Amino acid sequence: MAENAGNSANRGEKGGKGKKKLRILLRTFGCQMNVRDSEIISGSLLMKGYKVVDSSDDADVVLFNTCSVRQHAEDKVWSEIGKFKHETRIIGLVGCMAEYHKFDAFKKAPNIDFVCGPNNIASIPSLIEQAKAGNTKGMAIGQKQRDEFAYNTNFQAKKDDSFVVIAEGCNNFCSYCVVPFVRGRERSRNHKDILREIQALVTKGVKEITLLGQNVNSYRWNGVDFSQLMNMVSGIEGLRCFSFVTSHPKDASKDMFEIIAKCSNLKKYLHLPLQSASDRILKLMNRGYTLKEYLKKIEDYRKIVGGGLSTDIIVGFPTETEGDFQDTLEVLEKIKFDNAYIFKYSTRPHTEAAKLEDDVGMQEKKRRHKILLDLQKQISKKKKI
Repeated sequence: MAENAGNSANRGEKGGKGKKKLRILLRTFGCQMNVRDSEIISGSLLMKGYKVVDSSDDADVVLFNTCSVRQHAEDKVWSEIGKFKHETRIIGLVGCMAEYHKFDAFKKAPNIDFVCGPNNIASIPSLIEQAKAGNTKGMAIGQKQRDEFAYNTNFQAKKDDSFVVIAEGCNNFCSYCVVPFVRGRERSRNHKDILREIQALVTKGVKEITLLGQNVNSYRWNGVDFSQLMNMVSGIEGLRCFSFVTSHPKDASKDMFEIIAKCSNLKKYLHLPLQSASDRILKLMNRGYTLKEYLKKIEDYRKIVGGGLSTDIIVGFPTETEGDFQDTLEVLEKIKFDNAYIFKYSTRPHTEAAKLEDDVGMQEKKRRHKILLDLQKQISKKKKI
C-alpha cells in the first residue's frame, strides 16, 4: 500500500524541506537484516542523487530504520524521534515499527512525515519527494514481497564483507514474536539471483558473505533447499568464506551439519536459539521442538561439525516458574555455548503470548537475566571468547 494522507502547506526553502539535493541521515536499529536493509536504502538514495550523511547536524532528512521485536527497542526509537519534534527536518519511520504501527505512528510522534514498511522500501525516494513538496503523513506499507530490483542497489557499507538476503518473513508464529506480522510470510529468493548477487560482490572485491534470513535454514526455491544452496555458494570462485544467520532448531538437520562440515569456506559456527529449556514454556512459545530434540541436534552438530555455537534465551516468559528458569540455567551450564544472547520478555501486542498475563515482574526478570548473563560470561571467559 502506498498513499499520502496529509496535505500540509509546502514549507519551502526556509523550512529546510525545499532544497534541490537533500542530505539524508539513516539511523539503523535492530538485527543484521535491518543493517542490510539500510544498505539497500542508502544505495537507492544515492542512485537518485541524494547525499547520505553521518550526522543529524548535516541532514535535511532523518530516516529511522527500526525494529519491533522488543518494547525496549521501540521506546528508544520513539525517544530519538522526539528529539526532532521542534525541528523542520523531514522525518521518516522505516521498517518493522512502520509496518507495525501504521497510521498510529503519526499519533505517537506527530513530527513524523512518512512511514514505510520493510517490503516497501523502494518507495522511500518518492515519499521523501512528497514530504519535500509539503505533503506530509505519507505512507507505504503492506506490500507482501519486496521487488527483486530492491536487492540490487549496488551499495555495501564495508569493503571486504557483505550481507546477502536469501529469504525474508517467517511462518513459524512463535507466540512472542511480531516478525510474521511486520515482515510477512516466509518467502525465498530465486537461488540464481542470490548466486548472481554474490558473484557480483566477489568481483568487486568482497571476501566474506553472510547469508541472511529470519529463518535462514528453511530456505527453499523450486526444489533447492538450504543445504543445496550452501553447496552452490561454496563453489563460487574467489569467495574466501561465508556464514549464515539465523537458524531455527526445527529445520536444523544432519544433512545441514554435513554440508557445513564439508564446505571448506563455510564458517564452522552455528547460532541456534534455544529460548527456554522448559518443555512447558517451549510449547507455550510455539517453538516446535522439545528440549530433548534440541539437545540431540547439539550433539549431532558437535559430532559432525565440531564448531562454535551460540544461542538466544528469553527469561520471564508468562507463567515461567523458578523451576522452569532453573531448567534453563542447568542447560546453559551443560551445553556451554560459546556465546548467548539473553533477553527479558516484553509483551508484543497482537501476538498469542499477549493473551497471557505478563505475570513475571520486572525485578524478577532482571534477576534471572543477570544470573544467566553472569554464568555465560564465566563460560565464555573460560573458553576465551
